[in-house]
Amino acid sequence: MSAYAEDMASEVGSAPGVSPRPDWSPWRSSLVFGTAALFVFFQMVLQTFPSVMREGLVVDLSLSEAGFGGLSSSFYYPYILLQIPAGILVSRFGARSVLISGALLCTVASFLFAMSHTANTAELTRILMGLGAAPTVVCTMALAAQWFPPRFFPILAALTEVFGMTGAALGQESLGFIVERAGWRTAMIACGAFSAVLLLLIVVFVRNRKGAGEDADEQWPRPAAIARLLVSLPILGPAVAGGLVAATGVSFAWLWGVSYFQAYHDLSLSAASVSASFYFWGCLPGMLGSAWLCSRYRNPALLLAVGAVGTAAMMVLILFVFHGQAVQSAAMFVLGVFNSFYALSFTMVKDKAPAQLSGVAMGLTNMLIVGIGGLIFQPLIGVLAHARGQDVPDAATLSVTIVAPLLALVILAAAGLAGARNRRQAASSIRA
Repeated sequence: MSAYAEDMASEVGSAPGVSPRPDWSPWRSSLVFGTAALFVFFQMVLQTFPSVMREGLVVDLSLSEAGFGGLSSSFYYPYILLQIPAGILVSRFGARSVLISGALLCTVASFLFAMSHTANTAELTRILMGLGAAPTVVCTMALAAQWFPPRFFPILAALTEVFGMTGAALGQESLGFIVERAGWRTAMIACGAFSAVLLLLIVVFVRNRKGAGEDADEQWPRPAAIARLLVSLPILGPAVAGGLVAATGVSFAWLWGVSYFQAYHDLSLSAASVSASFYFWGCLPGMLGSAWLCSRYRNPALLLAVGAVGTAAMMVLILFVFHGQAVQSAAMFVLGVFNSFYALSFTMVKDKAPAQLSGVAMGLTNMLIVGIGGLIFQPLIGVLAHARGQDVPDAATLSVTIVAPLLALVILAAAGLAGARNRRQAASSIRA
């Protein structure tokens, strides 16, 4: 544990443990977790659906490219701002109640979005979607911890990410198919219907499960401890670096990639959607592989740097070298493999944060990973395209997705040099 973590741990204390009950049932536990994970699947569909609806949304809602970028990013404002409070809501009201509320909001918002005729109405419904989707990952993790023995938690955390990436991939493919044949409003009605079924499943199958130690008094971290964590450079450094690496995927694969392939590679909407979705399929082996490499070599910073280099290199090839659907699809798969290394920033932050503030640290990291790409780079690309008079951003405009992982390398290098300097100083003080 770092000196910062030790100092913070002494201030906040340690959290009480919860032992699994002897009546644990793998089938019931799997049903509860699987139902919650389906919501993670669906919230990724909601995050990425504008990418396959751009043409219809721009025409029907009279949007500029900057306006389209703003419409997409409006989901992320509540989603990101609620990452840290989501943990508090789950602790106070339970994962089931929070999931039901979120699914209800997403259901209503999906139907309202399908009926939107103005940009303001559409943005409001995207904000409602962000509100409903914000606690999904936290709720799923909480239910995994409640219903499974602790030794299963790492694989359940990985499966949660896999559900999310699968939702993004299948969502783009299936919604692209519906939009091309029936229009974006029909696709959003389908989303609303799926969300309504998901809401019913949550009500029927998801239950909170109290552990043996849950009735004990909890020791809440002090506000000063949280404030110090949120401005700690050892925490912010890897979190920001992970966010900059992830920004390439969030801004290109999640939003602008489909339109780019349509406009500059002459692909149909369904073909472009399939090509872009290969990014998410690449993330699946990338996340599992990077986790294995990290556990074997115990150097997440170096692996994150490798992911940043690979991400930048693949974007150069996708934007300026490769042509053809098959080649671009393969390139998007490899991009997903490298870009998924951003998840190692969670490990780097966890290693430096005190256990009592682990949830806050994870929320901060997730906030930056989604926020840097969703709130900064997605609308920035739209603004740059509008300023250059482009209906769809071209390769030069999308080059900011190459800059982002390179900035992450600068942060990682600076953090590495600072860490080496601190180690030298510590060694000098010991010798003295």
